[in-house]
Amino acid sequence: MPSIFTPDQLTSLSAQIDQQLAQLRDAAAYAESKGNEPDKQDIPDRLPAQWRVIAIVTKEEPRSFWQRFKQAARRDLCEEGGVLHTQWKKYGDLSNEAVLQSFGAVLAAMGFSGNVLQMLAVALGVIVIHLGCKAICEEQ
Repeated sequence: MPSIFTPDQLTSLSAQIDQQLAQLRDAAAYAESKGNEPDKQDIPDRLPAQWRVIAIVTKEEPRSFWQRFKQAARRDLCEEGGVLHTQWKKYGDLSNEAVLQSFGAVLAAMGFSGNVLQMLAVALGVIVIHLGCKAICEEQ
């Protein structure tokens, strides 16, 4: 399957994911130092910047879009043999590039393109990498 993103776009988008994940780790460390339990929060509360991108870019209620996206990405994320599922089981982690490739294809199939597709791929990539496949796939 041809790549949705050019190599330069993958590099740039991957760097954006890393930057956002670092910010989330810093925020989680700060919350823990104050005695808060960020893992007990709902996804929108834990990842407000990414949730905001979903709302602005899709012009949909983010929970509704999140459910549609999860359904579209379920095979790759949650089912045996899916590229991301296999990577998660083997390494306990996902590569930014694999997530971007997978989510780019899913989002393109959902009708997104250009900068919108890139913004959504980064936001959704951050959500899934931060929470992990298991948490995503077990979420109702």
